[in-house]
Amino acid sequence: MNQYSRKFHWYRWLRIVFLFLAGLLIVLNPNKSLNGILYLIAAYLVFLGIIALRDGWLLAKNNSDNNSPFATATISFILAILIFPVAHILLPLLPLILGIILLINGVNQFFNARVNRKYVNITPWPDYIYSLLLIIVGVVLIFNPFGMLQLFFRILGIGLMILAILEFINTRLYH
Repeated sequence: MNQYSRKFHWYRWLRIVFLFLAGLLIVLNPNKSLNGILYLIAAYLVFLGIIALRDGWLLAKNNSDNNSPFATATISFILAILIFPVAHILLPLLPLILGIILLINGVNQFFNARVNRKYVNITPWPDYIYSLLLIIVGVVLIFNPFGMLQLFFRILGIGLMILAILEFINTRLYH
């Protein structure tokens, strides 16, 4: 496994853990999960920043001029600090923002699965299911009436846990 594969592998495992824990937290207690999810997002951003710092250090050690990992780390740490004050301002927009992000990720995942199908001799059905779930959850959150937020939080939580499981399966299939 080369340096870039290991880096991608760490990001993938971080995403799996984040998705599963966020989903579990939302399913278990959707009414009081906001602060827990904010802590989880802040922790995710801190770990992302640490991984990016490590990548930047490795690149600097190899005399690379690539400073993007250091920029990623700085942005991640700043966002981790700002997540609590900004989250309460953006809370009313949370379903819409999260829905748009999931919808975009779902469409990207679908097209990535189609592109990977050309180069990998493995059926990309887990990727198609993963992208379909992302799209469905994204659309539901975009058109979510705020009175039904608890129900949709539970659906989101279950969806996030399923996405984490599918991401884990994809990690095993492709790596």
